[in-house]
Amino acid sequence: MSKRSSENYGQKPSSRLGRNLAIALIAGVCIFVGLAIYADIGEVAQSLTRFKWPYIPLILALTLLNYLLRFCKWDYYLRTIDIKLRRRDSLTVFLSGLSMSVTPAKMGEVFKCYLLKNLSGSEMSRTVPVVFAERITDMLGLSILALISFSAFEYGKELVLVVLALLLALIWVTRSERVCNRLLAMAEPVRFLSKLSNSLRLAYESAHRLFGSTTLLLAVAISVVSWGLECLAMHFVLQGFGVDASVMLSTFVFSFSSLAGAVSMIPGGLAVAEGSFAGLLMLTGVAKGIAAGATIVIRFCTLWFGVVVGLVTIVLAGRRLL
Repeated sequence: MSKRSSENYGQKPSSRLGRNLAIALIAGVCIFVGLAIYADIGEVAQSLTRFKWPYIPLILALTLLNYLLRFCKWDYYLRTIDIKLRRRDSLTVFLSGLSMSVTPAKMGEVFKCYLLKNLSGSEMSRTVPVVFAERITDMLGLSILALISFSAFEYGKELVLVVLALLLALIWVTRSERVCNRLLAMAEPVRFLSKLSNSLRLAYESAHRLFGSTTLLLAVAISVVSWGLECLAMHFVLQGFGVDASVMLSTFVFSFSSLAGAVSMIPGGLAVAEGSFAGLLMLTGVAKGIAAGATIVIRFCTLWFGVVVGLVTIVLAGRRLL
């Protein structure tokens, strides 16, 4: 590949990143404005002025701990498929991927695989399954948290059980060499897929290792703890608004809403997650203004905080990464 073509290739992810983030930011602002209008802007503003802002450092600290644990999972996955990378570089790639949290199903985080290729020379078909495994185990972790906190809420159990069943079925297929080899064999005669046969087999080999029993159990355990920290952050957000909600209720509201957003495949779960947060809180008797305010605060301190962390990382390490 010539130097010029390589440079052009390197520009594509960054240009898509800017475009996707601009669209997501506009959508996010519109959703927050719409939520505020629905709940009465005056009431939302009043609830925010009464919020105990000293809780914010604690909430952000819990979010950062979530990122740290998820990085441990990411780095463990890389070592599982024999990707050799300094932990500093691994952390930089992981944090950069947070900027893509507002892409559909977070699959824009494949951007991390592009960065890995630049840093280690690893083929993207080999590392894409890491992003896939991250998303599956994140959703499993959220499903388990929702199951644990079922007793605190009367709605949503069916959706969680369906999602959990689908995730387990997907993992079973990935772990079954017989099924996957048959699917790969069926793909070979297809003209478009035949050109990707080597890449598909390489991706399958990585995925099969990532979903091994020990690796899977450890990754899911990390996911439960890491997302549990953000459920705890939700609890402190409600405490900041003076809502006397139990940790179990906060856990269900956060895990179910995040899961609903992930299942929707909408970038960052925008609108779906916000609607679930506010809706579930109002079903428990929380006033509209406070429910909307709590939704705005928790989304800023989790989703949008992550995007900011990712962008700052890219700016600081951009030349080395891209």
